[in-house]
Amino acid sequence: MWPTVSRDPIDAVRARIAALKRHSLVSLPTPLERAERLGQSLRIDLLIKRDDLMGLGAGGNKLRKLEFIVGKALDEGYDTLLTTGGIQSNHARQTAAAAARQGLACELHLRGRSPDNLTGNVLLSSILGAELHYHEDADYAEIDRRMAARAEILSTQGRRALVIPLGGGTAEGTVGYVLAVAEIMRQISDGGAPDLFVVAGGTGSTAAGLSLGTQLFSPGTSVLAVSASWKKDVLSGEIARHRRAAAELLGIEDKAAVWVDDSFVGPGYSQVSEAGRTALLTLARSDGILLDTTYTAKAMSGLIALVRAGRIAPDAKVVFWHTGGTPELFTRTTYELAI
Repeated sequence: MWPTVSRDPIDAVRARIAALKRHSLVSLPTPLERAERLGQSLRIDLLIKRDDLMGLGAGGNKLRKLEFIVGKALDEGYDTLLTTGGIQSNHARQTAAAAARQGLACELHLRGRSPDNLTGNVLLSSILGAELHYHEDADYAEIDRRMAARAEILSTQGRRALVIPLGGGTAEGTVGYVLAVAEIMRQISDGGAPDLFVVAGGTGSTAAGLSLGTQLFSPGTSVLAVSASWKKDVLSGEIARHRRAAAELLGIEDKAAVWVDDSFVGPGYSQVSEAGRTALLTLARSDGILLDTTYTAKAMSGLIALVRAGRIAPDAKVVFWHTGGTPELFTRTTYELAI
């Protein structure tokens, strides 16, 4: 299960992880594919880790986290999952899928106005059986308070609800991406460690897990988080918070670092950026791989721009973590994508 590295810290980490409750939701490892044509045009060795192909509920990175979150829920007798996100939240959709797989009730408390028609992720969440609640007048802190109150109400009805934070950002969930690094290092054990992991930065727990994972399993690999929404200082702070919590859970010192770039957000969260639109079409037409406009296309636009600016070296071995989200494409129009 573990790549070949120094045993001293790994044995202790292995014991800590084995003690965590985990419930398998997906078949691992996910594919690791070389983007030959785009890589050649950029003059880098470009690999794409296909976490969009996990299968359950249209796939995505949150399933690695939900294996631990749902494992805890089942172990502790919860019968309902509550979580939050935007109207087109990938995390919400994947939570709905995980709940359906395990026979748990699911309530999604989504930030925004109730849509006239369900499309994309929110349509899939409804198909998966989630109960949808919309909060047009609240920020996420207020929605957290409302979910806690809702859990209390459910408890008076004899039910037990687990409130999952935005993006699945728990210490246990972050461990899912520590393990993802061990997984990819087994996949490329005969080809040399990557120079760089590139991932979209949303709530920060995926980047946190990757950075802790590189500390343990691939110390020469850097991590770049391309923000899809937050300013650099906010995202950096959240990544550090998630990293500290996971490091404490695993009983290790947090020595990791993440390169955060907030230059590619564009007009704002969930809004199509011109650079992201171009990156989406470029990868689709060069290698047949689809991205989403909210997260992965913006991350890919950052990767392309930083290579062209010389900030990522020629011939670098780069892994782009495809975190999923392609159902969001079905909410877009030809006008938005200029095609």
